[in-house]
Amino acid sequence: LDAASSLKAVRLDGLDEEQKLAFFLNVYHTMIQHAYSLLGPPSSLLKAISFFNTIAYQVGGDVFTLAELEHNVLRAPSCRPKSFFSKWVLPKSSYSFALTTADYRLNFALSCGSASGLATVPVYQPTLLGAQLDAVASAFLARTVAVSCRSGGGGGGGDAAVALTLPKLFQWYARDFGSGKHAMEGAAVAMEFLRGPERELLRSRLAQEQKPDLEIRYAPFSFACSRLIELEVGRESSGRRISGGGPGG
Repeated sequence: LDAASSLKAVRLDGLDEEQKLAFFLNVYHTMIQHAYSLLGPPSSLLKAISFFNTIAYQVGGDVFTLAELEHNVLRAPSCRPKSFFSKWVLPKSSYSFALTTADYRLNFALSCGSASGLATVPVYQPTLLGAQLDAVASAFLARTVAVSCRSGGGGGGGDAAVALTLPKLFQWYARDFGSGKHAMEGAAVAMEFLRGPERELLRSRLAQEQKPDLEIRYAPFSFACSRLIELEVGRESSGRRISGGGPGG
């Protein structure tokens, strides 16, 4: 509590973009962990909406909720979620210290402890930020993306149709990964972070000159949340591996 209260005196005006991104990612996950420790995670979608629009910190002389930190600071230059209810429940606040450069890897780095994401989060450091975001993206997508031959064949051979299951955020935030008009844009992003046979199978379909024989589905998002686990120092910047969820081979 003492450490959280000290954030009121933080000076944000001298931070560059990478320093702000690392700082606010750490604040976001601290707020999640702090709130879960005191109140427990929300148990339903409606309770989650209230939770994220109520839990707040005072930082640098300003006050923001979890929802405002996510959508009006960290995701300020990024797209709004493509869902019917988002325009009614998401805040419309603006902050002078909000980020100005969009980075689609933020979708994989923000963790509320959902069963649809990673339970482990690193402490982000500006000097390691690029490597940390790549590592988190690889771990997140290795856990949440599935690539398979629909006919039961394997290895990418023949003309078997391929089924690709992406996490829901690729649908919600489609414009973060391209124009937002083509699901293949998200598939291409996911492929860059996959490893092994899944990557090669997906690459073979995306390389087809005509319409790729690829069926894209989106996994449902789970609002069942649990407390976060801090990743061991140094593990997140070692190659592209993260404890409990690194990509294969």
